[in-house]
Amino acid sequence: MKCEAVPDEDEIKERYREIYDVVIPDLDYFIRQIDCRDGCPVNTDPRGYMLQLHAGNLLEGYKIARGPNPFASICGMICGAPCELTCRRDRIDKTLTIRAQKRYLTEWFGLDKEAHIKSLEMSYARGSTKPKPNGLKVACIGAGVASLTVAHDLLRLGYAVDIYEMMRMPGGMLTYGVPTYRLKNEIALNECYAIEYLGAKIHYNMKVGRDITLTELQEKYDAVFIGVGLWKSRELPIPGADGPDIIRGIEYLRVRCAGEEWKIKDNMVVVGGGNVAFDVARTSVRNGAKKITMVCLESRDEQTADEFEIEDGLEEGITILNRHAPLAVERDANGNITGLRVQRIYSLFDYNNRFAPKPIPNSEYVIPCNTIALSIGQAVDFSFLDGWDKKKDLIIDRGIIKSERGTGRTTVKGIYAGGDAAFGAALFITAIRHGQDTARAIDSDLSGAKPYQEFSGEFTEISPMRDKTYLRTQWALPAMQPAALRIHNNEMVESNYTDEEAHDQANRCLQCHVMPVFDGSLCIKCNGCVDVCPCNCLKQVPLSKLNLDLGEGNLRAAVDNYYGVDSSNMLNEELDVMGTAMLKDEDVCIRCGLCAEKCPTQAVTMDLMDYSFRWIG
Repeated sequence: MKCEAVPDEDEIKERYREIYDVVIPDLDYFIRQIDCRDGCPVNTDPRGYMLQLHAGNLLEGYKIARGPNPFASICGMICGAPCELTCRRDRIDKTLTIRAQKRYLTEWFGLDKEAHIKSLEMSYARGSTKPKPNGLKVACIGAGVASLTVAHDLLRLGYAVDIYEMMRMPGGMLTYGVPTYRLKNEIALNECYAIEYLGAKIHYNMKVGRDITLTELQEKYDAVFIGVGLWKSRELPIPGADGPDIIRGIEYLRVRCAGEEWKIKDNMVVVGGGNVAFDVARTSVRNGAKKITMVCLESRDEQTADEFEIEDGLEEGITILNRHAPLAVERDANGNITGLRVQRIYSLFDYNNRFAPKPIPNSEYVIPCNTIALSIGQAVDFSFLDGWDKKKDLIIDRGIIKSERGTGRTTVKGIYAGGDAAFGAALFITAIRHGQDTARAIDSDLSGAKPYQEFSGEFTEISPMRDKTYLRTQWALPAMQPAALRIHNNEMVESNYTDEEAHDQANRCLQCHVMPVFDGSLCIKCNGCVDVCPCNCLKQVPLSKLNLDLGEGNLRAAVDNYYGVDSSNMLNEELDVMGTAMLKDEDVCIRCGLCAEKCPTQAVTMDLMDYSFRWIG
């Protein structure tokens, strides 16, 4: 048997010595501290427009909201708001109400056609609203936000853009997938109209694969963008679910959102637990259903629907049955739906997080109903490929078009794709990002342009004596109509902020572009800043506790350069004698400035970063 020597006390201390991985801040580091901007797919700067809103500079606030996003008004009403998920304030108490504040600004500016046309001049995209034609032509399939964003950005560069839309109105899922109690069609259509005004030519009721082929489009245009979305509902492979009386969620919404009739019976079961399932259920409440039951495999915590959708649905009388698996559609002798047979499950995923529902024995029962709607996912309708001579060259991977992330290039030269059809179901704002990325790629491929984003930042020391009311202002969403009223309302049920509410909520911004900066040459290691920090985000540690060789070892190089030494062979004790490092946990810093107020030597200051971005080339 092999015996190992018992480590002495010094070896034990060294073995369990706490080591910190740190980075040296640069401009990129500081811009990434503005988490709301970093979380937005199109890098909108919510911090910027909220501060302008609070200051009363509404036009400047609107310009910041509109600059990177040709669908700012839409996002102010229905965006999934990934910026709110990344907001630093959410780690303290509750996230900022960014989406609602954008709505306040866009409604203040105006939602009619004239306002949206005027907003074209505020875009951050390259080019202008009156470019010189470059002789190049691009076709887009589908008039959803991805295609319209491609058109918006390319038109500003002098391209001619034609859009082929199978429906009678533009907007894609904005128009035909979002219920009118969340977004009025008029608002979506007005925003789309501005891009038509810019020069996009939309061919309505024109279905590619039926009225014109991709082969013909390739012959007429220099590039083709596919932005067809996910217009097919996924089927449920259980007995009785393939009948024509089973409602498919996407098709149902497409009819109802356009203001057309779709008669349903009074007792409905909706299969699914995501946002689209709630759109179907809540639309049916307004379409005459007296009782609606949602059946979903997921537990409440596992449901993919937004929490507000779940809560609003419950308030409107919808019953949610979690951890239930549908087994069969029950019918009477005449074939009419009488119920849905289900079975309870106790888990949905196995220990490897793979989909593997586990049923509870002897837990089957029938939910009585006379209408069933399926909303368990969406798929691409690939009929637009009919008649295309290069169909076999386009790779379809797991039901979506294989496309290069960041460019939208497909496996066929000159064919690009974006939005849900290329990258799977996602938010509208993500599809807008796909459109922007693809527009740059198309321009680069056709004209040889090499656009890049230029960033500049300048720091200014400001007073640390910040008004602390921003920490005491309570979170509040805009008012919502009571459930008893809104279930009878097909118009928008969420109200806008009042002037006072918008002003107060904008004040909750932590101002992440302001941050404490430490001057080691003035620090006397009194630890006052550490003691006064209300979030415990500061810590002084010896140099030996830093991982100096993290990454490419630039931290060690910085230490060696500062002290004029070679630290690679130094003992920990020697490093500790040399100096101390001030560490800051950015995740929890609330920018209160108390560290700078407390410092007796002004070694800590509060610095404001004034920054800007623009596309070049």
